[in-house]
Amino acid sequence: MSDFPELSQLTELITQGRFSEAKQIAEKLPDIVQKENAFGMIYYYEGKLDDAIEHFKKAVEIDPINSDVLFNYGKALFDKKDYKEAWRYLLRIHNKDWAVYDLLGDTQIVQGNIPMALYYYRKAAEISPLEEMKKKYLEYKKHYHQDVNIAILCLPGLDNFIRDIADILGEVYNVRLVVSENGNEIVQAYEWADIVWLEWANELAVEVTNKLEKKGKKIICRLHSYEALTNAFLYKIVWDKVDTIVMVAEHMKDVLRMYHPDVYKRLEDKIKVIHNGLNLERFRYKPRTRGYNIAVVAHINYKKDPTMWLQIMGLLKKIDPRYNLSIAGDFQDYRYHLYFHYFIEEAGLRDNVKLLGHVNNIEEFLEDKNYVLSTSVHESFGYNIAEAMAVGIKPVVHNFYGAKMLWVEDTLFNFIEEIPQILEFDYRSEVYRTFVEENYSFEKQIRQIEDVLLKV
Repeated sequence: MSDFPELSQLTELITQGRFSEAKQIAEKLPDIVQKENAFGMIYYYEGKLDDAIEHFKKAVEIDPINSDVLFNYGKALFDKKDYKEAWRYLLRIHNKDWAVYDLLGDTQIVQGNIPMALYYYRKAAEISPLEEMKKKYLEYKKHYHQDVNIAILCLPGLDNFIRDIADILGEVYNVRLVVSENGNEIVQAYEWADIVWLEWANELAVEVTNKLEKKGKKIICRLHSYEALTNAFLYKIVWDKVDTIVMVAEHMKDVLRMYHPDVYKRLEDKIKVIHNGLNLERFRYKPRTRGYNIAVVAHINYKKDPTMWLQIMGLLKKIDPRYNLSIAGDFQDYRYHLYFHYFIEEAGLRDNVKLLGHVNNIEEFLEDKNYVLSTSVHESFGYNIAEAMAVGIKPVVHNFYGAKMLWVEDTLFNFIEEIPQILEFDYRSEVYRTFVEENYSFEKQIRQIEDVLLKV
């Protein structure tokens, strides 16, 4: 409310309970978003919560990234006890202050998602000038602490998917994330732990399950697509010592069953599917539209089928030369480096394809993009797809095995000739963001992981 130039008087009238006069001023506001937001505030303080929510909703539909409106809407939804919707709109605020994080924490505490609640309270305490906020965080942390030791073991370079999870679980439990090849460090963490999480079913899992006694510990192993699609480790792990196998997608169970039927039979009753999650407070949603700017965010290797990118751009250039592809990714094979630089020149795609190499700031890279392209021959998930959807960008995804279980079906293609129709089909930023919120949030992932940890 304080951002509106006419609202100093309006705020004073609301504070004094002079609602009729406040409505007269609100009615004269020239901006429709300001008007709806003002009426929402008036009805909120009148105690007419349903009317307030209706006005805030109208304002958000017109301006989906207005921080003031999003906060007011989230607060009203919270008071209505619609905690999930409150969380959804609060997360969409771009520049979150401590009050936003505090309210996000409240949305989680009332739903019993304690690690996420404490994570948000910590964020609030770190930036709040108020001692009361810091006290709130510390009191909740002390109250909900569980003296359970969890060791997460991972080899160097493979910890990208587990670091944030370890940080958030550490708000409630005693968590040690050990990213090391040092045998002594690994053994010490294992001996200390009540619960051992093996991140990847790889050589580390082989060593731990073969050489260390179980000693009544709960052992969890997360099995990604890499291990399921090779023969390197699955037959060397002592699976009898593992209580739960976490897989990141339903179709990965099928892959394991197809290529390792003997292992699958032994593990079937121990498998729990927990989809990957995004920390959505880091992804700034905004409505996007159709356009000509296409992005790829991926390492350039055989799994991504990168030669298809150039074939697609050849097709799109014939339809409209304004179509362009920006590739944020590094070459992992000299063959592709040689081919790309040759073929882009040979096929006349110099103005349509840009090789940018590794990009540190993906959000900035995606700012002007209309589509994200994925042509992988296989994925267990596809963070690049989810991250694009989280910021409102339409994905265009090759129909790999399992894609229909993971993504919105009208964004999938079998043949490149289908892509122009996908580009021109309805563009629904709100749908893409909501889809990720519903299916791939950290909140959902942390809740499911905690359930596995405590009920192994």
